Amino acid sequence: MDFLLLTDNLPYSLALALVILLGLVEGFSMVFGLSLFGLLDDLTPMEMDADVDTGVSGVTGVAGWLCLDRLPLLIWLVLALTSFAIAGFAINYLAISFHGALPAPLSIPLAIVLGAFSCRILGARLANLLPKNETSAVSVDELSGLVGVVTLGCARKGFPSEAVVKDAYQQKHYVLVEPELAGEAFSQGTSVVLLNRNGQVWSVVQFNDEI
Repeated sequence: MDFLLLTDNLPYSLALALVILLGLVEGFSMVFGLSLFGLLDDLTPMEMDADVDTGVSGVTGVAGWLCLDRLPLLIWLVLALTSFAIAGFAINYLAISFHGALPAPLSIPLAIVLGAFSCRILGARLANLLPKNETSAVSVDELSGLVGVVTLGCARKGFPSEAVVKDAYQQKHYVLVEPELAGEAFSQGTSVVLLNRNGQVWSVVQFNDEI
């Protein structure tokens, strides 16, 4: 307990305490027939269909790499907080063994990096163990013909950018888009219509709502 309550360990103790609090809230909510897990997923429905290997950064790349798109939000949050806490405790334990606990400005960035890799590795394994939720699931190809909005950068032919599109169930899908025609460029905020998908990249044209 003395180690957990060290001032330099305060961020990691708070993260661990938050995990315990989330578990208690989930337990109490289930007594009343509710679920914090399900509530958070309903409030933030999101599907990310882009491949992080394309090299495009932003919401799609980071969240996909961290396995946020493959786990229920609350489970991922617990995994992220636990990974951050364990990494921080481990860093300071090793530091104390050799010299002394690292100050928070030094240990927190290291704990975030190690926690991120933990989310990547453990999240992928955990996702394979969880049952898949097929409710209101929409195939990626069913997005064809829907209108999306460019959310990141400027999409050009051969240089896709990120866009968000909502399906019939109002679930958000983050996809990569590029203009159908060479010479066109769609900046952030431009509404586009998804046409065809080639791998992970959709060809699009600008949406015109004029009648």
